[in-house]
Amino acid sequence: MSPRVSLIRPLLLAAALLAACASTQTADLELSAAEKALADAYAAKASDCAKATYQAAESKLREAKKLIAEENVEGARAAAQEAERLAQQARGESPPGCDEKEEEDPNKDASATDDASARLGLEGLEHTVYFDYNQATIREDSKGLLSKYAKILKDSPSIKLEIEGHCDSRGSTEYNLHLGERRARAVEKYLLTQGVKPDQIDIISYGEERPVDFDETEEAHQRNRRAELKKSS
Repeated sequence: MSPRVSLIRPLLLAAALLAACASTQTADLELSAAEKALADAYAAKASDCAKATYQAAESKLREAKKLIAEENVEGARAAAQEAERLAQQARGESPPGCDEKEEEDPNKDASATDDASARLGLEGLEHTVYFDYNQATIREDSKGLLSKYAKILKDSPSIKLEIEGHCDSRGSTEYNLHLGERRARAVEKYLLTQGVKPDQIDIISYGEERPVDFDETEEAHQRNRRAELKKSS
């Protein structure tokens, strides 16, 4: 064997050992980077907020450590890089406060119960307010009823009311539609002065179109001169 050949072989062996050492050191650095990324993700509550991604990162890190122990450096590097990527993704999926559970409103059930009671209360009241001939003024005998409506509506702001204005058959269709609206507005105004919110009330006029009594007697006319209060759906 020539002196030249005997010299090259040790050099090649040394170069291979240096390359392997460098590759191992690189794998160690990538493992450290993955471990740091996981630690950062854990600090950001990713184990709670991005549980699946965080667990996948942990699994890849374990795989990388197993491969490095088996001297599969390239496989370990690839697994470590994937672990770092997943850890960073998990951290990105974990904004501040993501692990804080929304507190239940202790008044929610009570509020729902109150609204249900209020609706039953409305259903138990008389639904009709009567008016004198050609008038849109709230009569004294209707104020007590309207005050009861006002109290229920004030206590339950989620409840809405529709007020229908009606007339008897005397007068033109156009005039009666206008009079029916004035009657509905009069009821609305009374409730607003009692503290009811405007967005709880809708009004509509039917004029003479929906009588409750089709006779032409004075008693029938009186029953048709009215405003009806109905809970909106």
